[in-house]
Amino acid sequence: MIPIGAVRHSLRMSLRESLRATMEMALPTACGGCGSPGLTWCGSCRDETVHVAYPGGSRQVRPTPCPAGCPPTWAATSYDGVARAALVAFKDGDRRDLRTVLAPMLSGAMVAALVLDPRLAAALSLGSGPVAVVPVPSSPSAVRRRGDAPLELLTRAAAGQCARSGAELTISPALRLRRRVADQAGLNHRRRAANLEQAMQVRPRWQARVQGATCLLVDDVMTTGATLAEAARALRAGGAVHVAAATVAATQRRGIPAGSPQGSGDLLPDLSGGG
Repeated sequence: MIPIGAVRHSLRMSLRESLRATMEMALPTACGGCGSPGLTWCGSCRDETVHVAYPGGSRQVRPTPCPAGCPPTWAATSYDGVARAALVAFKDGDRRDLRTVLAPMLSGAMVAALVLDPRLAAALSLGSGPVAVVPVPSSPSAVRRRGDAPLELLTRAAAGQCARSGAELTISPALRLRRRVADQAGLNHRRRAANLEQAMQVRPRWQARVQGATCLLVDDVMTTGATLAEAARALRAGGAVHVAAATVAATQRRGIPAGSPQGSGDLLPDLSGGG
């Protein structure tokens, strides 16, 4: 039996999404990248999106220094320029219409992970069950403030595009925060790791699904890797046999292509609130 609280939450989310869609149709549209009137995403920002994307498509990235347990991660673009503007507007500017811009980026990173991570690829090719696509959880206070969970909405849109390629995926919002955490913005890699240590856990009703699962974590931005490392730890603690990750973007200072020369020492902190 579905808990009545879950039904009420789903109805509230659906109502808010309907109201938001109605307002988007009624009000003038501005570009989510540069703010110019007329289109959700103008031609200039579309061209810049192509320019700042990684050459050759989504690639594996890693933070430096890399936290223990950080899963192999693929990203579509650097967290810069119009990509950064779109992500900020989507999450905190109530611009859910930018899903049409961001979902193809995220789906590209997800497909790269599904093809290039050996254990994800094996799980799909051997037919050993669908890959569980797990969005990084939002805090309850963020969900209340925003009225929804934007990353989960984006994950569902991106996974729908991946499914067209034949990948067998299940959206699995299996994680939750088990304690209050501070805002990550402005924290260096050590403080982010301390802030998130042991902060996540598998939701009780998802424990059976996570046990023995191959998982693809999804987040919007990789910065220090602390968020992905903690989310992966929680999934492994819940019985997941393998965890990889995909993000829309990676910070230029911390998200460097895997195989590039490692940086050394502490880098200037990125001021985004991502992980």
